[in-house]
Amino acid sequence: MPAASWTVRVRGFQGMSFTGRAAGVWPAGAVHASGRKGGLQIMAEPAREHVPVGAQAAIYGAGLFSFSQVMISGVVVALFVVELQVSAFTIGIVLGARHFLTLILSIHGGVMMDRLGTRRVMIACAVASTLTPLLFPFAQWVAVLVALQMMAGLADAMVWMGAQALSGSVMKGNPTYVGRMTFACRIGSFVGPMAAGAAWDLAGLWGAFGFMAAWSALGLVSVLRIAADESEAGARPRAPVRLADLVPRFGDYVSAFSLAAIPAVALVLYVTMIRVGGTGIQNSFYVVYLDQIGISGSAIGLLLGVSGACASVGSLAVGRLARMIHSHWLIVFVVILSVVTIGITPWLFGLYFLLMFVIGLRGLCLGISQPLEISVLGRAIGADSQGKGVGLRTTANRVTGTLVPVVMGGVAELVGIENSFLVMGAVMMALMMAIALFVHRQPNLGRDLS
Repeated sequence: MPAASWTVRVRGFQGMSFTGRAAGVWPAGAVHASGRKGGLQIMAEPAREHVPVGAQAAIYGAGLFSFSQVMISGVVVALFVVELQVSAFTIGIVLGARHFLTLILSIHGGVMMDRLGTRRVMIACAVASTLTPLLFPFAQWVAVLVALQMMAGLADAMVWMGAQALSGSVMKGNPTYVGRMTFACRIGSFVGPMAAGAAWDLAGLWGAFGFMAAWSALGLVSVLRIAADESEAGARPRAPVRLADLVPRFGDYVSAFSLAAIPAVALVLYVTMIRVGGTGIQNSFYVVYLDQIGISGSAIGLLLGVSGACASVGSLAVGRLARMIHSHWLIVFVVILSVVTIGITPWLFGLYFLLMFVIGLRGLCLGISQPLEISVLGRAIGADSQGKGVGLRTTANRVTGTLVPVVMGGVAELVGIENSFLVMGAVMMALMMAIALFVHRQPNLGRDLS
């Protein structure tokens, strides 16, 4: 058999080539291998590294019980603030405060995970997440509530970021494993708020916040079950914790943003912002528009429930789809479809069956895109930068989620709510076309197996 020429990507070395037989042995450490024989493009993917079921379950649990706290707090804290008889503006401030520290400290939290150890940071934040809800019933002043919201929001976000970082370092960014994790998170987001609402009705203020504490305690148990040697696999030795490590450093932020120079990381940031922008529309003016055209609150809730259920299905399907379609192109396609399905809302003429079909399709796309973002990011950066990468993505997420509803509100003031869907959809679609062109032109994107 004639020799075939192969181009191989080795960790830390790009463009390395060698000549070998078709049945030859891959060089140690190869991540991707591709070559041509007689004009035929040949690709080979290394065997997937098996992750023990116990390690998987621990990471899934950490993600489930932290990710869903945003929705749970949206129920319990909102009910508590209403009882205080404050203005609607004040209610908005209290509920929005949960995301403030996460916006400015996500990168710092990710850097601490890389520097001090992901599991170590997750344990500290899971403890804080468990204890903080028990302080809320004592808070009868808005300023105290805002402070508690910021602390609780940051603690929950850090545990969720840690689960994402471990999906890259422990699970090697495998789309199947990451899809299972996001599926678990969506189940938690469905069950948690309902259980919290029931706790409020049956046991009152203390029962509801006690439920939040117990929910976070289950997350702490999950984090403790993550073996230290697994969570630090492939990372450099950890130094003792110093007070200086807890203080944000400007250089860490520069280092985190420099990761965007990696094409795959840039792709993840771009599509994350577009996806979150669409979600910001769905969580705000989508509901307002449906209410204006006469759809009842329960019917709106059913639409959002269908979206969540379809997203769960998409999360489980992502591993199989990623083996059929290159991850980079798959994520571009599903985010484009998610933009289309929110932008055409006014063109559905208020027909409920069309609204349900389209929002279900959008949910399916969101369920596929989120684990793909986590997977592509985790596989694009080294084990000692996983936290930093997740922090960067979380920052992009929070910035977009904060700005898009405000921007759309301004557009709606100018052209009306119905037309604002079309304007925002057109802008996001144009950006996605630019992203698709970026993937097409980048030699390291959309070609070799990721």
